[in-house]
Amino acid sequence: MADAPLVVHMIDELPPDGAERLLADLLRHRSSRFRFSVLCLVNEGSLAKDIRALGVPVEVMGRRGTFDPGLLLRLMGWLRRVRPQVVHTHLFTADSYGRVAARLTGVPAVFSTVHNTVVCDGAVKKSVHWSLAWISNRVVACSEEVGRVMLARDHLPASRLTVIPNGIDLGRFAGASGEGVRAELGIPESTPLIGVVGRLHEQKAHPDLFAALAILRGQGLTPTCLVIGSGPARAELEAQVAAANLGDQVRFLGQRSDVPRLLAALDILAMPSHWEGLPIALLEAMAMSKAIVATTVSGIPDVIQDGDSGLLVPPKAPPALAAALARLIQDPELRARLSRRALETVVERYDVRRTARDYEKLYVEALGLDGARERAA
Repeated sequence: MADAPLVVHMIDELPPDGAERLLADLLRHRSSRFRFSVLCLVNEGSLAKDIRALGVPVEVMGRRGTFDPGLLLRLMGWLRRVRPQVVHTHLFTADSYGRVAARLTGVPAVFSTVHNTVVCDGAVKKSVHWSLAWISNRVVACSEEVGRVMLARDHLPASRLTVIPNGIDLGRFAGASGEGVRAELGIPESTPLIGVVGRLHEQKAHPDLFAALAILRGQGLTPTCLVIGSGPARAELEAQVAAANLGDQVRFLGQRSDVPRLLAALDILAMPSHWEGLPIALLEAMAMSKAIVATTVSGIPDVIQDGDSGLLVPPKAPPALAAALARLIQDPELRARLSRRALETVVERYDVRRTARDYEKLYVEALGLDGARERAA
């Protein structure tokens, strides 16, 4: 493979979150037609170890402060040294510095993936994304809805946009068991168990779920809720739980390496998000055959059909969320039916092997690789 084209994935850092987990799974199912490496522009993160174990090098550039002009120069020097044929960027720091550096150093093909519908939080960042789309071969939207938003709201040029839905490594969830989770956490078998997985950030709308739990408590329903993930809002969220007297129902587990095991123990996955792309945690819960309540934001309705493979509720509507959770808690036959359809859907449509193949097709087309070489790979 020494003469195979080199693809560099640039990303801000590698915590075990959605975009980062997707990248690790893509690399796990990479083909032999390319060589791959990963460059983190801010920090490393726990997934770096997993990616290196796949035989993919991971390096860290290390941004110095929020705005680091020297990072662009260091990045250009690194690119001139390693000479990749493709640079593919993920998340804002990598998207901005990475694409500019790649074009200034003559990298033949440049791509960027948009991982959710809120790609920026200000006019400056929005203009950066729009401008850099013109120097990208393609901008990849992770769901149909993200693509629609990029075209309609952000006026991304259609000629630069392609949609490749996220996928997950289904093998990671085969045979996962939740045995022992309830005993470990002291949760009786008779207690309904709800989980929410994701970064502790306003995007994930944990307060809406806590408000729904308070409504359920007033109705005599007291499920336990596992909050899986870490993030800047933890202290604030813990204070909200205490103020609502939900401390006996809500367990903050932090960042975990055994997410499949925890998912297997759940009765219901809740996803009260205010915005998303195509959430990896949603696909993972479907792969674990879980009943799901999620909001009608971004790419979620592209995946979940209300009443068939899950229940959908409006965002920012705790009473609707509470009603859907109550319905699932009280109807085990509905939970079983929705969970079966969820599994069928993710197997049919969201296998990461398909996602990896479609990413590599972009590189093949951009580099003009001849058909003979492609067939031989």
